[in-house]
Amino acid sequence: MQFHRPVLAIVLLAALPARSQQTISGQVLGRERDGSEHPLPMANVLWAGTTRGASTDAEGRFTVPAPTDLPAQLVATFVGYTNDTLLLGERPSAPLRIVLSASLELGTVEVVERQNATRLDARSILSQEELGLKELKRAACCDLSESFETNATVDVSYGDAVSGTRTIRMLGLDGRYAQMNVENLPFIRGLSSTYGLSLIPGTWIGAVNVSKGVGTTVNGPNAMTGQIDLHLLPPSEQPLLFVNAYGNSQGRAELNVHSAQHLGRAGSNLLLVHGNLFDTEMDQNHDGFQDRPLARRINVMDRWMYLGERRSAQLAVRYALDDRTGGQRADLLGDVARPDRLYTIDLRNEMIDVFGKHGIIFRDDPTKSIGVLFSLRRHDVSALYGDRTYFGQQESAYLSTVYQMLLTDGQDQLKAGLTWQYDEYAEAFTDSAFARNESMPGAFAEYTMHRGSFTLVGGARLDRNSWYGTVAAPRLHLKFDPGPLTTVRLSGGYGFRSANPFVETPAMFASSRRVVVEGELGMERAWNFGGSALHKFKWLGRKWALGIDGYHTRFVSQVIADLDRSPQVIALYMLDGPSYANSLLADVQVDLTRALLMKVSYRWYDVRTTNDGVLRERPLTPRHRGLVDLAWTSLNDRWRADVTWNVFGPARVPSTASNPEAYRTSERGPSWSTLNAQITRAWDAWEIYLGGENLTSTLQSRQIIASDDPFGPYFDASLIWGPIDRAMVYAGIRYSVGPKKKERP
Repeated sequence: MQFHRPVLAIVLLAALPARSQQTISGQVLGRERDGSEHPLPMANVLWAGTTRGASTDAEGRFTVPAPTDLPAQLVATFVGYTNDTLLLGERPSAPLRIVLSASLELGTVEVVERQNATRLDARSILSQEELGLKELKRAACCDLSESFETNATVDVSYGDAVSGTRTIRMLGLDGRYAQMNVENLPFIRGLSSTYGLSLIPGTWIGAVNVSKGVGTTVNGPNAMTGQIDLHLLPPSEQPLLFVNAYGNSQGRAELNVHSAQHLGRAGSNLLLVHGNLFDTEMDQNHDGFQDRPLARRINVMDRWMYLGERRSAQLAVRYALDDRTGGQRADLLGDVARPDRLYTIDLRNEMIDVFGKHGIIFRDDPTKSIGVLFSLRRHDVSALYGDRTYFGQQESAYLSTVYQMLLTDGQDQLKAGLTWQYDEYAEAFTDSAFARNESMPGAFAEYTMHRGSFTLVGGARLDRNSWYGTVAAPRLHLKFDPGPLTTVRLSGGYGFRSANPFVETPAMFASSRRVVVEGELGMERAWNFGGSALHKFKWLGRKWALGIDGYHTRFVSQVIADLDRSPQVIALYMLDGPSYANSLLADVQVDLTRALLMKVSYRWYDVRTTNDGVLRERPLTPRHRGLVDLAWTSLNDRWRADVTWNVFGPARVPSTASNPEAYRTSERGPSWSTLNAQITRAWDAWEIYLGGENLTSTLQSRQIIASDDPFGPYFDASLIWGPIDRAMVYAGIRYSVGPKKKERP
């Protein structure tokens, strides 16, 4: 089940076989050239000469109103497949089965990578990459921040050397400029923009859609560089019991247990429990500090879903608790001079979420539907870094209502709706306290037009922020298929967000830098323009795919966290001058054999920001990155093996030239690379996997400046450009009980 279409696609899932004499139901399938058949989601089914019809759900099923007169012609269409028309002389007594044959345009429907593990979606108006379940299993360790190790679009790094917090980067900018949703609900935001990535277990996720460039207006205003939309496991498709146990050579252990209940024909429930324990003191670079804090984490989610004939609904409740303790330990100091007191770290995140959806398809016109989405959150954060303390509390509410309808015989679509986001923040940092109540009602409209091989999506948002005033955000997306195997996209638009600089700036906590706030900090706003091209071809008897994309993000307003003014200062102020990010990504993938796939990627960044009147290269951001990935799957799907090699170029490090010589570091980090590998054996209900990360044992040897004087003026653990862990080996086992489910790619 997929939810990566815009918000109202969820209500189309309600089109299950009708039991009423007033409707006709069925399923639309696609037949490939090899004779295989599979459901076609989002296919159009219309009565000829009318606008009465529907779109199919994730299983290709549909329900349409019965025609007023018989005989009547029912037309089924789907991009890349030959249209089919059924002549009905009488009302059918059983659900219809419509099979569309793949046309010569099949190559534009999707390009499959890594044996269905990752796919580039050529149907989407966005430049979108879907990481499927097989791809997520390659990152066997279980949280979202560790799920992008084999992806060239999203970079993952540590925010500092002492907290164990991972951050991501898209199009050269921090992850906070990408909108992170759970099934089109804004989810990782506010206080969770830094810690939230580690609070979503990887086994809970069925797929991740990564979209580059500005997002659509329906999904919110915050997508400046892209959008990451998480699709949770659908309860109706899960086995009765699933268990995943994991352990690694560094002493980390995890356990995931899922329990599904199928409540009649329309209802289902899924309980997910995740536990994480890391209790090994580790100091691989011998600086007296733990490389990672000791950690205990628990996540619980209970999710209910109902899929009726014309109505769908779901409700989920999640609780997460994350405790970490780290810093210096007396038994790790060894020959390091022992300070008068130890520098300790104590982090605690506690979060509870309630979120849900409700969708209805109109009875008298199945081309129209309406959906309501909501979420509630309470998030408490406490942090101790040596002498620095931080306390934060966030209470949030979100509500969205979306109406959609098909126009011009199903070729066009209109979406419109209202949203409301409310956030109440209370923060305290050292001896200062801050509070902000922010309310933002908004309205949006979006029109999609299909004309042959050309698609246009234009829309705009208008939001009224209680702190920053009214903001308009226009957005435009174009898609053109110049040939049966080629897709070209262009996009442009405006995005904005409210900054939370304390939790979004690692150097605020993990250093002795004095914090200076200059002037009033405002909303961040940026334009993003870009495009992509995808082409599939045959060469040397092999199937190839070539993709290239480029994007430019230019800030109109930005909160600057300046680390270059002085090694003892972090200055916060609003941008005064240019700030931009240019990104270029090229992918080449080839089926070397039926079982072996190879992908080669190269990514280039040019990211610059004006600090104190000087346009500088953004620190800790490598300009170059390369990726080589090999994925092998046996023909019977019993064995899987993957190898990924990542290469990163040099990155600028904020200057420490004014420090005493012993506390200076190089102003550019060197090039470095990592090697990850995994092998999996599957049979019946079992899977056993063995793998390793950073098998090259690449390590940033000096991760902390002034580690021998952590309470002194030169201490800084935030200047991280490379890995902080050496090679790690892991193993695990998965077990499922219940009906065998078709695994989503």
